[in-house]
Amino acid sequence: MVEWLVPVSLYWALAALYLGGGHVRIEGGAVRQFIGLIDTYVLYLVVWWAVRAAVRGMGVIPSVLIATAVASLLLPVLSKIGFRIMGVRLSRAAAH
Repeated sequence: MVEWLVPVSLYWALAALYLGGGHVRIEGGAVRQFIGLIDTYVLYLVVWWAVRAAVRGMGVIPSVLIATAVASLLLPVLSKIGFRIMGVRLSRAAAH
């Protein structure tokens, strides 16, 4: 059960870096943005759980590392899906 601490704690830092530090423009209401962030969190954990279940035979540490890497690399796609569920649009912002 301790292995859940890795994706739970890592998600918030990754989401902050991608959504706040990246060139991403978020268009939608504040409440819908918040719920979109929670939707993305749920999708991230579902992907993490599915990948970890698929590679569970490799052992605890390798399966946690692989699942975390895959879910983290899919965060931009998961964000678009999670925010789109709430009707919030994510797009690339113009770099300055």
